[in-house]
Amino acid sequence: MTTDIKNIVEIVTSFDEFEHETLLNEIQGNILKSHGRNHAVYLFLKFQGDKEAAKQWIGHFSHMYVNSALEQAEQAKLYRHNKDVPGKLFANFFLTRAGYMHLGYTYQQLPNEDAFRQGMQDPNMQNELGDDSQQWEKGFQNEIHALVLLASDKIVGPRTKEAKLLEQKDQTKLRQQPALLAQKVEKIKQELAAIAEVVHEEQGYVLRDEKTGEEIEHFGFRDGVSQPLFLKRDIEKERQNSDFSKWDPRAPLNLVLFKDPLGQKDESYGSFLVFRKLEQNVGGWNKDVVENLAQKLKGSGTANPALAGAYTMGRFQDGTPVVLDQTSSGKQPEDNNFNYQDDQEGLKCPFHSHIRKVNPRGDTPVLLEEEKMHRIVRRGINYGDLPSQEPEKDAGLLFMCFQASLASQFNFMQKAWAKERNFVRRDVGTDIVIGVEKKNAQGDAATESYNWPAQWGATEKEKVDFTHWITMKGGEFFFAPSMSFLKSLAPEPSRNIVFRGVPKQEIEAANNIIAELRHYQQKNWAIGLNGDSTQPDGFLTFFNQRKLPFSFYLLNQVQLGDQSAYLTNINTLNKYIKDICAQEIDASEYKIAELKEYKCLNWAIGLNADTEQPDGFVNFFGERQMPFEFYVRSIPNRETGTKGVSMGDQSAYEKNITTLNNYITELKNL
Repeated sequence: MTTDIKNIVEIVTSFDEFEHETLLNEIQGNILKSHGRNHAVYLFLKFQGDKEAAKQWIGHFSHMYVNSALEQAEQAKLYRHNKDVPGKLFANFFLTRAGYMHLGYTYQQLPNEDAFRQGMQDPNMQNELGDDSQQWEKGFQNEIHALVLLASDKIVGPRTKEAKLLEQKDQTKLRQQPALLAQKVEKIKQELAAIAEVVHEEQGYVLRDEKTGEEIEHFGFRDGVSQPLFLKRDIEKERQNSDFSKWDPRAPLNLVLFKDPLGQKDESYGSFLVFRKLEQNVGGWNKDVVENLAQKLKGSGTANPALAGAYTMGRFQDGTPVVLDQTSSGKQPEDNNFNYQDDQEGLKCPFHSHIRKVNPRGDTPVLLEEEKMHRIVRRGINYGDLPSQEPEKDAGLLFMCFQASLASQFNFMQKAWAKERNFVRRDVGTDIVIGVEKKNAQGDAATESYNWPAQWGATEKEKVDFTHWITMKGGEFFFAPSMSFLKSLAPEPSRNIVFRGVPKQEIEAANNIIAELRHYQQKNWAIGLNGDSTQPDGFLTFFNQRKLPFSFYLLNQVQLGDQSAYLTNINTLNKYIKDICAQEIDASEYKIAELKEYKCLNWAIGLNADTEQPDGFVNFFGERQMPFEFYVRSIPNRETGTKGVSMGDQSAYEKNITTLNNYITELKNL
């Protein structure tokens, strides 16, 4: 029976207990909850050649990397509980209308949404959204079939949280791509070369306030505030600061989920994705706010750049809603429980301010619940130079949002609200942030005249021009298919192999069993039970210990199976060996990335700094009987009299990386 998603609110996830497990396992991660990594790479693909090969790659990639919402919740729970688990790569996979059709799907099989089927480059769509594809970067002017999102953090082991804090304190580190991400991107590009062209690539990072750690965007304002909430844990956290009396942030799943027509299950759902690269002229914005707007709005006799900026965005940079206060608290308030019922003339928060334009909170004449169904789920990330450098180009926001309907959510918001001069009142102007992205005929940013409160809360207005400092550099509409559809494109996935002992010895043991099976095949001997005792033989025991399926071939007293059992079991063991190698290669690549990050930070390897006990590196090498080079420099504790430890030198990082690379080469040759 199909799940009625419009009635599902406040999903209980594995943070607490399991509910709607099948549904969550069908949805890609990052839709209901942000993936939470600080770094991301976006590969825009155009498939070439054999469509079946492309399908095989998509299926294999999805089995290997794409995370479901359920997996994402489980990983986040472990991370919050400080479990020593690798900070694994996070991935999404999205398709365009052209991508589906290249893979051989008919127009009727596509997700039924007109805007998705048109695409963002369509001239009518350009007109509807106010875009100009002539301003787009060349990569976005190509036909795009798919988007691969890859995200990770700097450290892939137990010190990820520490590395994130270092990035927060030194934002220049955010521009440095994590070793794990760089490694995986290069590997995936090599795989893609056979089936697709990477027509465009973007690198993003999560910009955070150096003091509070809150996400911010290039103009300096808190980002990600006031999202629709679906998961019980997030809703309960919001309830700690709000009684929802003026604004209820909860949302039903049909705000963001759309039935996947190619899904394999009743619970197969996806979501429409909007991607738009928004270049922000930080230098121009800052100058316009400080030297123009703030100087002309001197109702109190003194220029107030903070209030001027808050008028443009609808919040102060720390997130304080300007409708609630004329000053910034500086305490990173979580207050989202507000509306505009006490400011119906726009005397505190101008109608043209960004957050009032795109989330009017009851300003519209329709029912509030209907208005709230126009909301989107934002998943943007920063790119380019840091705001402190006040870049005028090549920096800004890689805007992403999920929704169940492009027509009634993003497109509606952009067309009917943001770029409509007569919303929510006549002649109030467009959204000052995203209302106009086109440059004029001379290539200059468009300037618009607005009426601003001369003093916060007073009726007097001051007319001041302000320039639109954001330029749309390209984008596309995508669909996030269900997990079952993606995984159906490739054969059975690799198993997660768990065994005791040394991996290479396990592979050798499996190869010995294969050789023995071939010998039995030549002799036409029974396999599965001993001929005399009818007890499990060595073959069956080996398979059972590893939870591998076994095919019997018995004669004499018991007749079961046929001679095909030999080859079936040999194939099972060959796949088992292949799975061990794949799992070991993946684990070794994570360790190489971790060693590279430790090298950059000059952190000790081999012993934990606090306990001086073997760390994850020495354990990993020891379990595989590989030599390990220590590099430890600990400071002696004068109070306890403990002596410092000094072992090895900095060459240990590269020596261990070389050992792992040799191990990977050996595994590939097995």
